[in-house]
Amino acid sequence: MVGKDDRKAIRRRLSGTALIATLVIAARVVAAPALDELAAGVVLDPGRISVSGISSGGFMAHQFHVAHSEHIVGAGIVAGGPYFCARGNIVDAVSRCSQFVMLECLALKLDPRLCGKTDLAPSSRRQIERAARASFDEARKQEAAGTISRLANLQDDKIYLFSGAYDDIVPHGVMDTLFRFYADPDKGAVRQGNIDYNGTFPARHTMVRDSFARPAGSVVGNCALPPEPPPPPESNAYIDDCEAVARTHEQSNHCLCPADASAEAGSGLPCPPTSKLAVCRDLKDVDLAGAILERIYGGQALQGGRQAVDEDELLVFDQRRVFSAFSDIPYNALQNASMAREGYVFIPEACRQGQPCALHVAFHGCRQGGTTDYRRGHSGNLFAKFAGYNEWAKANRIIVLYPQVQARSASVPLNPRGCWDWWGQNYTHAGYHTRSGKQIKAVAQMINILAGDRQLLEVPPD
Repeated sequence: MVGKDDRKAIRRRLSGTALIATLVIAARVVAAPALDELAAGVVLDPGRISVSGISSGGFMAHQFHVAHSEHIVGAGIVAGGPYFCARGNIVDAVSRCSQFVMLECLALKLDPRLCGKTDLAPSSRRQIERAARASFDEARKQEAAGTISRLANLQDDKIYLFSGAYDDIVPHGVMDTLFRFYADPDKGAVRQGNIDYNGTFPARHTMVRDSFARPAGSVVGNCALPPEPPPPPESNAYIDDCEAVARTHEQSNHCLCPADASAEAGSGLPCPPTSKLAVCRDLKDVDLAGAILERIYGGQALQGGRQAVDEDELLVFDQRRVFSAFSDIPYNALQNASMAREGYVFIPEACRQGQPCALHVAFHGCRQGGTTDYRRGHSGNLFAKFAGYNEWAKANRIIVLYPQVQARSASVPLNPRGCWDWWGQNYTHAGYHTRSGKQIKAVAQMINILAGDRQLLEVPPD
């Protein structure tokens, strides 16, 4: 027989069950739309698809470019590295391709001489050449196996590389290796004039931007150059306004000398020596998103300039439904690839109205994806909102796709910093750097959806 107290307990449990059911139903009601719905009416120019990314996203942008170069016309790599840099294992990823182990060693205040032994990144010309050769040999191996596009496709592409002068996470030698991968005649053989390498801009490991439409608050930082200490990792969005720093360096390097000195007779402005011309050129790339898009699509394609963008113009879509195209259990596939539940896409009004548009895929870095926008009190990706691409896209008919990886600390694969997979081991495993890689397949499928052509980029079945 059920007593009065028991009946109250049952009612409380039933009430709690009803509440949970209500929340589940509500969550389903407000679930993000499918990418297909957002792309309705969009006309994508399949000959104008490009990629870029920073840090782990830089590694992924290059990896995706190599895997699908048949359909990619250009790539912008910020603090990334060459194909198969990690050689399929996490140890190489954090010692040969980045300085993560050394930085952690120094943070623990261990002997700097001991910590230095963990820095295995190439530094000498011979080491860089050897690393570039190993990287391209792996690409040739995958090309022969038919798991990536033909490497000859790279030759006509537009490439922009950026390595901050004070980057202490991805060494310059790693970026130099990437340059050799693309530029060497016996490797990528990108045509002369099609590749640009900015290696002197005064910045740390960050997505450089200027003050145009800078959001209020502290989500976008200011360039912190040595000897000033960098922001602590937990508060660093790795997106910095470097305009003031660039202007200061322009003055100190005499970059403001008039183009026609005779027209400014008596101005007293000294011109930079020849050795500083590259530095002065690199300082102009303070708006890094714009520099990337301009190098890929050409200045003529960006004559619309920039327009301020409201945050609600960035659209959210359900990434789980992208996985359903090639997996019978989309949610599990999503988790196994460490992908977030939601991705983001920016579609200018002109593109919604059916005007032909380019597509740029922008890969965020570690700590920048998923629901990292906690500093402003609402969910959303820091990189997608504040990296600077949307302002150019709005005025120049460019759709920007922001696929998302979510940090995962309590489930396999462990990915506590929310990084893209460019090492394979204990993550998405073998094939991660080919068209069969789980993350590469997901992004290729997103492109196919936006293009309205499910067969444009090859998406191998599981």
